Order: sequence, then C-alpha cells, then structure tokens
Amino acid sequence: MSRFAPNHSRLDEPARSKSLRRGFALESTLLLIVLFGALIGVATTAIAVYSRTAGVEVRAARVQYAAEGAGDQLMAQLDAAMADGVVSPADITSLTTPTLPGFTFTQSTSYVGGAAMRIITRGAFSGLYALEQPMKVSVTADDAGGNRAAIELGVLVQAVPVFQFGVFAERDLEITNGPPMTFVGWVHSNRNIYLSSANADYMSQVTAADSVFWMRKDTVSRLPGVRIANASGTLMPLDFDSRSHPGAAFVAQSNTVFDGRLMSGESGVRRLQLPLPTGMDPIELIRPALVGDTPEVRGVRMANKADLRIVVNLAAPLTNVCTEATFVRTGGRAALAGACPGILQFARDAFYDGREMRSPDVLELDVAALRAWVNANVSSRQVNVLYVEFQNRDTLVAGRDYPALRLKNGWELPAAAPGEVGGMTVSTNSALYVQGDYNTTNWKPASLLGDVATFLSNAWADDSSAVFPRPRTFAATTVYAALLAGNSETPCDAMNCGTQPYGGGFENFPRFLEDWGGSTGGTQFQYRGSLVALFTSRQSSRPWGHGLNMGFGYYNPPSRDWAFETRFSDPQFLPPGTPSLGAVVQVSYRSVF
Repeated sequence: MSRFAPNHSRLDEPARSKSLRRGFALESTLLLIVLFGALIGVATTAIAVYSRTAGVEVRAARVQYAAEGAGDQLMAQLDAAMADGVVSPADITSLTTPTLPGFTFTQSTSYVGGAAMRIITRGAFSGLYALEQPMKVSVTADDAGGNRAAIELGVLVQAVPVFQFGVFAERDLEITNGPPMTFVGWVHSNRNIYLSSANADYMSQVTAADSVFWMRKDTVSRLPGVRIANASGTLMPLDFDSRSHPGAAFVAQSNTVFDGRLMSGESGVRRLQLPLPTGMDPIELIRPALVGDTPEVRGVRMANKADLRIVVNLAAPLTNVCTEATFVRTGGRAALAGACPGILQFARDAFYDGREMRSPDVLELDVAALRAWVNANVSSRQVNVLYVEFQNRDTLVAGRDYPALRLKNGWELPAAAPGEVGGMTVSTNSALYVQGDYNTTNWKPASLLGDVATFLSNAWADDSSAVFPRPRTFAATTVYAALLAGNSETPCDAMNCGTQPYGGGFENFPRFLEDWGGSTGGTQFQYRGSLVALFTSRQSSRPWGHGLNMGFGYYNPPSRDWAFETRFSDPQFLPPGTPSLGAVVQVSYRSVF
C-alpha cells in the first residue's frame, strides 16, 4: 500500500495550491491596505501642510495688498496737497495715516536730501527740467495674526518753470489760425485742446490734461490742415480725436500715427499747478500784494518779486508822474530820481484801441532811456523785475477807465551786472502794450506779464489809431520775450451748447490792432518766446468778435512766424522771476523685507 502513497499525494496537489494562492491574496490585500493607508496618511498630511501654507500665503498676500493700498492713499493725499502747486513741510506733517478694519498701519513720509534742477526722465513731461525734491514714503501694515508687510515709495515733488513750454494754457486752448502757421515748441493745455486749420503744423509735442478735439470749439466744424510731427520729424495729418477714439483707443492711435507726441489725459498727462491756495485764480500772479497774503501767495506775486515797483494812483492829477507816483526799490538799488522824466511819461486817452473800443490811459516807459540810466552804473541801478500797479481805476470816468503800461524803444534791454546773465521782466496788473521791436539786440532773458498784451508794429502811429479801415502797416516787427497774460475764451463747446461767440483763440492771444496784410500773408510778426495764458482777462474783457471787426475793421492779421525760445531750455537763461508749476510723481516702488 505504501508504494501507492506518492500517487495519493499528487492527487491532493491542486487543492493545496489553491489554498496557498488564497493565503497569498490575503497577504497582498493586507499589504495594499497598509500601502493605501500610508498614502492616504501622506496625502492627508500634505493637504494639511498645503492648507496651512496656503493660509499663510493668503494672509501674507492680504497684508501686502493692505500696505500697497495704504501707499496709494498716501500718494492721493500728496497729490491733493499739490493742488496748490507745492508740497510743503506742513503738508507732510498733516498726512493722515490710512485705516482699514483688521489692519494696523504706520507710515513715515520725509524729504530725501535737497532739491536740484534735473531733466524729467519719465511721464508725459519727459524732456523738460524741474527743480526736483526727492521724497520717501514708507508704509508698514500688520494684521491680528502677526503678519506684516512693508513697502517704500520713491516720490519726486517737481517745480517746473512755465516758460519751458512754447504754449501753455490753464484753460481750454483753441488754435484755429487763418494765415499759415508752423509752430516749434511744446503745446500744452491743463484742460482741452481744440485744433482746426487749413494750414497749421506743430513740430513738437501737443499735450492736454483732458481731451484733444479735432474741431472748433465755437462751431461744429473742422478743417483738415492740422499736422503734427512724429518722432522722426515727419508731419502727419490729424484725422481723429478724443471723441472718435475715446479712452485707450486715442492712446493707441496716437502711438501709431504720432509716436505718442499727441497726448491727452488718457495718455497720463496731468495738470500742472501754480503754487496758489486751492481755488485761487491764477490772475493773483499779477495782482498787487496784500497785507494778509500767505507765504505761498507772497512767493508767487510778481509785485513781491520786483526790485522796482511803481504805484500809479489814477485819481491823482498825474501831471508829473515822477513826483506823484510811488516808487519802491529793493535790494539797496538806486532810485530813478532825476532820470525819471526821461524814462516815464503819463498820458490819459493816449490812443484808440479798436479791440476794446476805448482809449487807454497810458504810463509809457522808454526802455532805451532806462537802459542808458542802468548802464551808467549797473551794479547799483540794475532792474531785473519791474512791476507797475495802477490804483483807483474807475470804469465810469474817462481818463482813468482803462489804465495801461506801454513799452517803447525796447530793442535792447539794460546790461547785466558783472558775472550775471541779466535780463528783465516787466509786469503790471493792467493792460500791456509793446510798441516796435523788443529785445532783438544783444538778447537777454525777458518776459512780459499783464492782464492782456497787445503788440504794435514799428509803423504804429497814435494819431491814426482811430482811422477805419486801417492804413496798411508795412513795418515787420520782432519780439523776443516770454508772454504771460489773460485771454478771452469761447464760452462753451458748440457740440454741447450750439454755436458760440469765438474767443479769438491762441492766434489772437497776443493782440493786434493794425492792418498787417491779412490772410494772404502780409507783414511778418516774428516772435520767439513762450506764450502762457493762465486766466481770463478781467480789465480787457471785450470779445474778439464785435461790430468793429466785421470785415477786419480794427485789424488784419500778420504772417505769424512764431516759435519757442530755445534758450529758455537752459535754466540759467530763464527770465527773472519765472513762475513755476507743481507736480508730484511716484518714481519707484519696492517691498521691504
């Protein structure tokens, strides 16, 4: 029987193998359960770690954003402080630390070093120069969980001399010239620009803090002859504006056509402000000084900058202005004394102004006589800033209803003191007339400021001023001086208000009273300077268009050869007492760890 035992064992083999396989499957299942459990544990741990990490990152991001938002709030406060054209130490002290539920902020804002004249290298006004005062704004944000973030902003407070612009307008700027005009120089408005002409070429930047309109402001019409030079100097036609291409579309089209040399508020152009209290009219620049003026206002008024101030009381007889007027000299400089009668004369109703339709009461200053007196002893007699104040004007009394200062024989200005550039600024709170060439011999930095400015040619004659139509003027005239004055403005956009009375536009900002030859291209008026319109004229308020000039009765325009005075691009050649405009710009950002 024993020999059959092995055969019996072989018969049981399938049953044994099946039992062994079931045991292996059980072990494998247990092993997989263990492995899956381990994996689930690892995954759970990873999820927990990730959740904690993500939570930390979210809280860190939140506190970082809070710090950035606080920085933006402080920049907004600085921007608001710049509304008066200056950020003073008092403005910095009064900055309010931002608040936000769940966060605590600390901030520090301070000047960094001293101010220096530098070229602006970024933003819409790149290429101009400014007196820049660097500042640092530091902000730290903490939350309740102990998370902290800190940022630091680099800020520049800029004072931009206004006479760097070829044209600067505080209000709407309208340019609708008749005779051809090519203008070289930066053209800027703190509001809107309206361009329409058959023949106007702009060789430099054109910028508006609000909008640019290829349209007249007074009527819903346009002419297709406006061209602006691109970066390579090629003149390209203007055929779009802020209405046809609103928002970012304007920026894109300008970049394509003009290489970004036509810019609006959408392009990042911002207003530039005179350092005057918020809401104060820029005409205060030329008004007399007042006892209650704040330091900021005193620093802006030309009357306070003057080293020779002349006060004329129109209620006085003024048969001898040299004894009846008040003369104030500063800086220890000599008085006019015995030289006065040859320098100053006063005449009531001296000639007829067809624009204003009345006769000015004129204090006439002979620049050649002043030059002769100064040049005899420059160190003690120099006149850099001259201010003429007219008092007791009465619009109802002939002979004192329309005071004005007239400069004549001004082809050469007084000499400079040794080692100085020299130059002369003349300012008045009333109308200003300039007769004949001005500053054309031995050029010096010069500027003219008044309620309005009217240029009279070398052929002007008082005796024929009331003759209409005008006798033709044949004497070309040249003026080399910055001009800051008031203008007359078209009241409302015709697109919104219908046809309006035309204010005269930029082409009539310097006023004319003669027949210069008309739109066919007559006698040339050559101008090199900076044309700045900061306010609406108060004393000289008659509109450009009235009954007398229908058919060009009181004047016919000259051929306008106008351009920016490139020498003003060097700070040392700015006219004495040049006003500055303020801006605040963020130039850097970094996280502090």
